[in-house]
Amino acid sequence: MYIEKLIRLRSISYYIRVEVEYKKNEKNNGIPNLKLVNYKNDYYDGGDFSTLLEEIEKNYTFEKAKIYDENISYMADVIYLYDRIPFLRGIRDEYISSKDNIPYSLGYITKEEIEKYIKENNIKMHNNSNFKLSDSRTWYL
Repeated sequence: MYIEKLIRLRSISYYIRVEVEYKKNEKNNGIPNLKLVNYKNDYYDGGDFSTLLEEIEKNYTFEKAKIYDENISYMADVIYLYDRIPFLRGIRDEYISSKDNIPYSLGYITKEEIEKYIKENNIKMHNNSNFKLSDSRTWYL
């Protein structure tokens, strides 16, 4: 199953998609817990995820994002987010019309497309090998 949570950078609404599944937890009498899919540390908690997004949003500046791509601001934001949320599955963006307050443009980029862009453009990323959603000391903000 997928969960999407909103983060706003500048005036753009991005929805961070993560993939989760219920797994039985033997430490908790076999009661299923929601876990991240295809991520080494599979711990998932919606509150921790929301806190991470709030901190990223609070610490964001376009100057920080531009180090990833000076020419395409969309990709600068996308890679900025991916560098801070290594377990994401994709990012959806939404532009709202000020005229009638409905979406006039929607986009979606997958983790694989982000990684391909990073590789093809030799973009330097931070080492997130110790990232744990449950430990804010491991978050790169």
